[in-house]
Amino acid sequence: MKRGMKVFYWLLGLFVIYLIIELFRKILGGSLGFEELVIGLLIANLGYVITLHGKIGEIKAELSKHLGWHAGRESHH
Repeated sequence: MKRGMKVFYWLLGLFVIYLIIELFRKILGGSLGFEELVIGLLIANLGYVITLHGKIGEIKAELSKHLGWHAGRESHH
């Protein structure tokens, strides 16, 4: 895994933890305004979509390589 992506995952995780704390504070009557909280949650969602897209790309590459191996093995028989 690239170092930049590891940093991105950690920062995204910390941001989500911060948003969860702010959400609890909002429920208890303080903290960020509703609009700021919704924008933060949308940004976190976008970060997770980007992360998921990267993971799916990795799985697709591995699966393609594996299927290529099977195709090469079958042609030798």
